[in-house]
Amino acid sequence: MLKLKRSKSENKSSTAIDSSDCTIPQLIRYNAENWGDSSAMYMKRFGIWQGYSWKEYYDTVKHFSLGMRCLGLNKGDITCIIGDNEPEWFWGEFAVQAAGGVATGIFVDSVPSEVEYIARHSDARFAIVNDQEQTDKFLEIRLNLPLLQKVIYWDPKGLKNYNDPLLISFDDVIKLGKEYEKNNPDDFEKRLSEGKADDIAFIYYTSGTTGLPKGACLSHRALITTAKSFIDRYPLTEKDNLISNFPAAWVGDSYFATLPHILTRAKLNFPEEPETIAEDTREVGPNFVIYGPRQWESLVSEIQIKMIDAHWLKRFVYNLFMPLGYKFADMKLAGKTPNIFWRILYQIAYFALFRPLKDRLGLSRVRFAVTGSSVLSLDTFRLIHAIGIELRQNYASTEAGYISSHSSNEIRFESVGRPARGTEVRITDEGELLVRSNCMFSGYQKNPDKTKEVMRGGWCHTGDAVNVDERGHLIFMDRLEHMGELSSGVKYAPQYIEGRLRFSPYIKDAMVIGGKTRDYVSAIVNMDFAMVGKWAERNRIPYTTFVDLSQKKEIADLIKKDLTRVNSYLPETSRVEKFVLLHKEFDADEAELTRTRKLRREFMEERYKQLIEAMYEDGKEVKVEAPVTYRDGRRGVVTTSIKVRTLSEGANN
Repeated sequence: MLKLKRSKSENKSSTAIDSSDCTIPQLIRYNAENWGDSSAMYMKRFGIWQGYSWKEYYDTVKHFSLGMRCLGLNKGDITCIIGDNEPEWFWGEFAVQAAGGVATGIFVDSVPSEVEYIARHSDARFAIVNDQEQTDKFLEIRLNLPLLQKVIYWDPKGLKNYNDPLLISFDDVIKLGKEYEKNNPDDFEKRLSEGKADDIAFIYYTSGTTGLPKGACLSHRALITTAKSFIDRYPLTEKDNLISNFPAAWVGDSYFATLPHILTRAKLNFPEEPETIAEDTREVGPNFVIYGPRQWESLVSEIQIKMIDAHWLKRFVYNLFMPLGYKFADMKLAGKTPNIFWRILYQIAYFALFRPLKDRLGLSRVRFAVTGSSVLSLDTFRLIHAIGIELRQNYASTEAGYISSHSSNEIRFESVGRPARGTEVRITDEGELLVRSNCMFSGYQKNPDKTKEVMRGGWCHTGDAVNVDERGHLIFMDRLEHMGELSSGVKYAPQYIEGRLRFSPYIKDAMVIGGKTRDYVSAIVNMDFAMVGKWAERNRIPYTTFVDLSQKKEIADLIKKDLTRVNSYLPETSRVEKFVLLHKEFDADEAELTRTRKLRREFMEERYKQLIEAMYEDGKEVKVEAPVTYRDGRRGVVTTSIKVRTLSEGANN
């Protein structure tokens, strides 16, 4: 049996183990053997938090794994998993890995064609699904998946009358495993012990911002090493609570939630429904949270929205103490120690405003708060610090693993921190970041040419444009391919500008445009319909639909104020000069966004080519046809003119 050593530098209540040669299921076995009765997971079902011990956790993985063996799962076989974040998702993943198989995840809101692509491309022989909705997707595409042998569902609601032989329930697979164990008592342990750290554990399909998703193969060693590097910066213990809120199909969940939970025995909590995440997070009171930039920006937007509609006394308290919060945060971030006067004032502000605000957001017990995935608006970053949450930036990728992070007392708005321990970095003459570590992926599924392109000379070529400042911090600018350059040679960073724009409560999204053939930067802006609608009603501006409201001059003037604010942060040569207010929201179902809500820029530039050309050819407006849904539920198509606006003083708007 694999021997895991406890670090001498840690006390016995900590779970610092030598896991460099482990597989993930072997770590779960270790936890079950040593802390079997301790709580490992909690899932809220029907309003009640139900706990699972490490022994229950391990036994479920074992019996499900044996059941999969009965169904024909062999070493190296691939199983795709789709569903909400629930214990069964992860038990299924680890059971497949324990049998020597490989798991791959599919985002829960993927349409059947996207599910089919990943299942076919990965050569999946089995599928583990959440419910009737996900089951129906596989039944719809089954004829296009000749390798598919079984679809295993864990929520039977609505599936009572499904008699298809392709289907089997999660519980029935466990029953098969228990029966198999009676006649083969040592089979599971033998197969589990045969697992090697360098075996492929999971195929993560990247978001596909530049085309079809690519399947990045990650070994147990890469995933575990990445999580250990993360814990080195964020020391968690078995007393901590984590919330499972990232899509399980995304590598960030393994890096920053699931594997830290296994390595440290921090309890992993699952919200009842995606719609109850905010309420359930507040009940759990997690000690560590990691949200994507969109989620942090959404929290800030929620604060601002509620303050607009709040009682005058609450608005007065907010407006009185927020400047103090900013002042205090700015001093700490600048490395200054606030004097006794400022500390007393801040304590008053904390009890009057910041503590109840943190509690309302479910962040009252947070020790570590992290953002990652893409650039966060600096204004959002600053506001979170102002209310007393130490938010840090993380920088990681599917291919390169954990790259860098802020350390305590070294938080800088503009950086993504110092490189992680054990990670080497280089910057090429073109400004591209190269990374070398034990966290790197093993290659792309069925794509050796792309693997060779990314992995050259032992270094992972990230494709990210990064600078290193005088303190050794990495400054993330953008994807190298997305770093803009105007005809004048002036460089601009689209993601930076877009992040700043999204801080506005009236702007939901934006895409910044430029290029070597263009003289200036322009933008396509999505208004936040709910917020702008409220503003219009308060200001007695009549409107009928999203389309109608988006083209009102008063709304353009409202958005123009935010564009002007953002421009004030930018060099004069890279400021936004023209913009359009789009007649609809960017939509993942129309392939404008990836499933992790990133812009698919090349697709968008082609789709909105006419609008973009109008902004660079002195056009005044562009006619488009748009589907609309009226308040009474009727649907129709309207023709509207999208107006091109300019921010230049005295220009005709």
